[in-house]
Amino acid sequence: MLFVNRTLLALVGLLGIVAAACSSSPDTTVLGPSQQPDTDIDREVGQVDRIAYVSPNGNLFTVNRDGGDLAQLTGGLQAENTMPSLGSQGSIQAQPARVNEYYTWPTWSADGTKLAASRVVIRDERTEITVQVMDARTGRSETVFENSQPGLVADGAPHYLYWAPTGDALSFLSSTPEGLSLFVWDGASGGDAAVVASGGPLYYQWSKDGGAMALHIGPEIIWAKPPEGDASRQSFQSSGNFRVPTISPDGSSLAYVDQGDGGNGLYIVPTSDLTQARKIIDVGSPAAFIWSPDGTQIAVADQSVSGAPVYDRLMLVPVDGSPVTTLSSGRSSDDVWAFFWSPAGDKLAWVAVNAAERELEWVVSPSDGSDAKRLFSFQPSAEVSIMLSFFDQYAYSHSPWSPDGKSLVVAGSKGEAARRSNGRTPAGNRVYVLDVDGASEPRDLGAGVLAIWSWN
Repeated sequence: MLFVNRTLLALVGLLGIVAAACSSSPDTTVLGPSQQPDTDIDREVGQVDRIAYVSPNGNLFTVNRDGGDLAQLTGGLQAENTMPSLGSQGSIQAQPARVNEYYTWPTWSADGTKLAASRVVIRDERTEITVQVMDARTGRSETVFENSQPGLVADGAPHYLYWAPTGDALSFLSSTPEGLSLFVWDGASGGDAAVVASGGPLYYQWSKDGGAMALHIGPEIIWAKPPEGDASRQSFQSSGNFRVPTISPDGSSLAYVDQGDGGNGLYIVPTSDLTQARKIIDVGSPAAFIWSPDGTQIAVADQSVSGAPVYDRLMLVPVDGSPVTTLSSGRSSDDVWAFFWSPAGDKLAWVAVNAAERELEWVVSPSDGSDAKRLFSFQPSAEVSIMLSFFDQYAYSHSPWSPDGKSLVVAGSKGEAARRSNGRTPAGNRVYVLDVDGASEPRDLGAGVLAIWSWN
């Protein structure tokens, strides 16, 4: 996404924290023979409605929304006592323990059969940073990429991982000797990942069919179809203050921000001819925007005062020129840090900033802007803070939404408002499942620093 903003010294500091966490002594439950991994599981059956999460000790788990059927994918053949439903319902599939190993930033493949994650291992004064692709049921993994040098793509992120919306291709950003580089691995076991682009800052989106990418590298916007190969690329320059261009669901149009005589504007251009752009609305600087799943509108967050830490306006902008719906404005409500469309596009969830309480709050509204509900006040984990800071990139790869659009998942600690309404809560970062209708209290699944829902 992003940009390389950490040196080796900073990475060593991060790894020192990782090593300390991984060498601590969590409460564990040793598995009996009946709980050992089942090697005969059908690996082609995808996970449906599952949450992948990272424990405080850097191991990967998957679990159902109710906390049942807990599965440990990495770490020793033991279960960290972090989820309440471990026991007869739980199934543990894990690999040999390494106290110097840490996994982070899991992301689901489109069909739910695989997870990709970054792995950090400290070996004899050498740091090994790799991209792992693992079976989402058994935890068996393959190394598809190894960094040639230590480095991060953003604070706390060894890589940025993003599966194609269809098929087996995995894209990822990594720090390389050439700078920040975008790779695509085609899914073939043993195959090498190919470099698609280098430079920074670098942001991008796959088209829905996985056959193209929109890239934003420095001031250049590129339409690459297919992503590999220079001959297939069209490009133009933009001076707009934004990060990720957004592609319409049918792949026919691309939205971006550019600066003109009248200030910044949100533009739409056909992907078949990048010279035919039209402005649909004036926007502040900076701006972030994501096309709705049904293709009828674009959610836009912007700032009326440039340089403010968060966005002070959130709008729904119809692409046909119909009136704009303002969901939140800093003049009358809390500022906005991030937003995420529901899978069907019938709802928008956003994270509001409660300056008085110094905490965040999840808010959900139907896509027509009516009946917004405030669900949960919280303090994000460090990983969730990263995801929210670059939400317009992570929205395509790490979904907080359940596949049916009825729930959200978040990792962090309860805010003061949530503690007042829900009583005492355990210390530290926890994984919470939120009912977007507000009909039930948030469910505490247990200790975790990052949680991501499967796409199906």
